[in-house]
Amino acid sequence: MRKFIYILVVFLFFISCNDETGISVGNDVGGIKMRLVITSPSSTVYSKTKAEIDQPTHESLISEVQVLVFEDQKYRYRVPGISISSNMAQTTFTVLLKSTSLPVELLILANTDETVVSNEPSLDDSKEVVKKKINREFDNLVSNFPMYGEYKFPAGLSSTEMQEITGIKMLRSIARVDVVATEAANFKLAGVKAYRANNSLQVIPNETGSMKVTTPSVPDGSMANVSSRMFSVSEEDRNEFSAQLYLPEVSSPAEGDRVSSATCIVVGGYYNGSEKMSYYRMDFDPDNKENAFGQILRNHKYIFNVKKVSAPGWDNPDDAANNQSAHIVAEVRQWDDNTIDMSFDGEHHFGVSSREIILKNKAGSKATIEVFTDLSDYTLQWADENGMPIGSEGQSLSNDYFTVEKNLDGSQLVVTALQNNMSGDAGPVQNFVITAHRWKILVAIKQKYSVAANTVINLLTFNVGLGSLGTNIVASVPPDARADGLRGILDNQSNFGPNGNVVCGGYNLIRSNVSNNRLTDALFAAFDVVYVHYMSNGYFGNEDAKKVHNWLNAKKNRVLIASYDAADVSKYLIDEFLGGNSNIKFLTVNNGEFTVAPSSADNSFFTSTGPFTSGSYTPVSSSFSFRNYDAYHGEILLNTESAKGITPLLTGKAGGIVLGVDYSRRIVYIGDTDLGSSSSGTGGTKDNRINNTSGEINNDASKLIANVFAWITNVVLYGE
Repeated sequence: MRKFIYILVVFLFFISCNDETGISVGNDVGGIKMRLVITSPSSTVYSKTKAEIDQPTHESLISEVQVLVFEDQKYRYRVPGISISSNMAQTTFTVLLKSTSLPVELLILANTDETVVSNEPSLDDSKEVVKKKINREFDNLVSNFPMYGEYKFPAGLSSTEMQEITGIKMLRSIARVDVVATEAANFKLAGVKAYRANNSLQVIPNETGSMKVTTPSVPDGSMANVSSRMFSVSEEDRNEFSAQLYLPEVSSPAEGDRVSSATCIVVGGYYNGSEKMSYYRMDFDPDNKENAFGQILRNHKYIFNVKKVSAPGWDNPDDAANNQSAHIVAEVRQWDDNTIDMSFDGEHHFGVSSREIILKNKAGSKATIEVFTDLSDYTLQWADENGMPIGSEGQSLSNDYFTVEKNLDGSQLVVTALQNNMSGDAGPVQNFVITAHRWKILVAIKQKYSVAANTVINLLTFNVGLGSLGTNIVASVPPDARADGLRGILDNQSNFGPNGNVVCGGYNLIRSNVSNNRLTDALFAAFDVVYVHYMSNGYFGNEDAKKVHNWLNAKKNRVLIASYDAADVSKYLIDEFLGGNSNIKFLTVNNGEFTVAPSSADNSFFTSTGPFTSGSYTPVSSSFSFRNYDAYHGEILLNTESAKGITPLLTGKAGGIVLGVDYSRRIVYIGDTDLGSSSSGTGGTKDNRINNTSGEINNDASKLIANVFAWITNVVLYGE
């Protein structure tokens, strides 16, 4: 492998950056037959004294599949899924795709054939346009639910592409409403009806790229004028109503229109033994500050748990729906249906975010299971693969390989590896059982093999300006003086190497020629990390910035390092990612050191829990400041649009971000290229700068910078 890397970097080292690559449609090569496997959305289990309610098949079953194919973010064609085999757990089907060298994204639509055909996208449509086109009428759905999923091929499709893709998750396009009134002893539930549901739904959510939505996607022109029939609740259902009422997404109405316009639920029943039915209105999240009043989200389940009924209600359901809720107290519980094994019995609920934990190979690696419950006294117990308990129950677990620890309020389980897995894919596997109330959930813990030790990370810098890291494998070229301290950290195999503190194949540093708007997609594609350091605007142009943006988006394990030292550098890069530099303050006088940001959960990896501030190392001191080498640096001002999503690590005297990390976009922002220099500069001491070029991690400055690259390494290796 290392020989291959050498050949690759030799080629890249001498590649010309002055030729533009042409754009090819890429659809003239033969078809590719591919089998896709969909994991159906999970479902809530209701435990009744008489029996468990069976999950309706139409909530998870898939009978039709259409695949919309985008190349380089533009719609190209659609293909139907064939040879469909579906059950409640998963669906398999086959598609015939066209080969292309362009990045490909598949939008997978289930149970929507008629809708897709009648709203056919046009060639070159963007995803945003296509999302808005594919809408369908809401008709109180009883057929198989419309669903959406996606899959990306950043490097395109070829005849050598993997023939089977598994683990594709789908998102239902509607929500479910259930009502439980077992706690209201003086009330007999008899009927449930919805008012003012939207008359249309958007199959593909506006928030793509995640199997969870936070805001509704409502088609333009949709009207809240659909009411369901009154669903009856028989006496044998014992005050529980489920798996019958489904609703499309809806936005919260204006505060003054809540009574007349909000989608709501009306329950009918008998109060305190009366033979006359009366009706009560219940609203979605009326008292929840985290969610808007009346808002309904797709793939969510809303359970109205009636706690108390204090008086007779309205004489008819229409009057109840058109007046404020009165004489009934209901707790509204909601959760995303991608939560695993969510169970509810009218009094308690319990669910977990995952039933399989896969840890990285190294001792100390952690993973978290989110727990959704009102039960804090649930227990943990080791078990075999069939769920048979081993040993005793407890609030935490520990053996030779793993620990499982519950946090104080029971909302999380933290799983930690105690050993390195150097034994291959058949490494340690451990199971444990969660026991809560009447429920038992089996969870498996696995640990990855140390493939990271053989993975070399390719990092690109440039031959002009300040901050270039030079080259270190082929034709060793020294770094620019402003990056010699950082170069030492990356070169030192005890920091980043097969047996280093951070396990990887090491950093392969390459320096490329650069000329305004002459960099190629092929050049960027060969690298895991791109550092756009201090270069004047005449070298790194707007087209270069667009290409690096496309490169970053093409794979989830790439990282961009972006500098913003001065107004005359990185202009086009900042325009591309931050929309301009209006929220950046550029300093041209030396005004003191850069202070480490206050400790928080968001930055703890860099200051305390990362590999260079834990174990044999100590955390970065809360009083630490990094020296300001010279007069020039930039600060992204806090509480501005530009600062959104960026976690500050170092701040300047102007109150802005000098060093920060955007986790979701995978960008490290550096307002002073001199952070990588070992030289003293203005006010430099042995403690407030990287103080050597050998990579020795011996002070807070080197710990912080090393942890930044530890995070970059984790993203490249694991997509985290």
